[in-house]
Amino acid sequence: MQGKQFPHNFAVIHHKVRKIMAVLSSTVSFLSILLSILVCLHHVESDKSCKQIMADMTKRQLSGITKCIKGMKFKNGKEKAAKMNCIMKCAMENEGLVSKTGDISREQIDEILIREFPSSLLERANATFQPCVEKYAGTMDANPETDPLCATYDPVIKCLISALPNLCPPA
Repeated sequence: MQGKQFPHNFAVIHHKVRKIMAVLSSTVSFLSILLSILVCLHHVESDKSCKQIMADMTKRQLSGITKCIKGMKFKNGKEKAAKMNCIMKCAMENEGLVSKTGDISREQIDEILIREFPSSLLERANATFQPCVEKYAGTMDANPETDPLCATYDPVIKCLISALPNLCPPA
């Protein structure tokens, strides 16, 4: 039964993603959605496929991104587009991917991976995302006065996004 529900659920998620992408700027929203796939997953059942896990993560993270957007109370769309990295910073902080001080560590990533991914994907997920942690740990400035557009978060976001295609093994 679940196998028959997945295509429908994916189509619904895809439709919602397209609607959100229309609201956000195209390049930044693409990065946001892809990052949302990475960040968190709760209560994974071990019998789910990697693509099912990613679809679940996307749905959950879109909700988290929307919550951050609403909480940040932007004056207009231009401000929201300019602060897209801050929206992603908010989502990453809420999921525990980065700390409120802008730190990202192997321990934080390991905790999320162990909690959220089935053991069958754990090694692959770690190998996929660890290079980004190693490269960008200590580079993010969480101070809104010195980094008002959260630009220091952009490289780690892009790194994580570009690593995503390697997460699910080829079918």
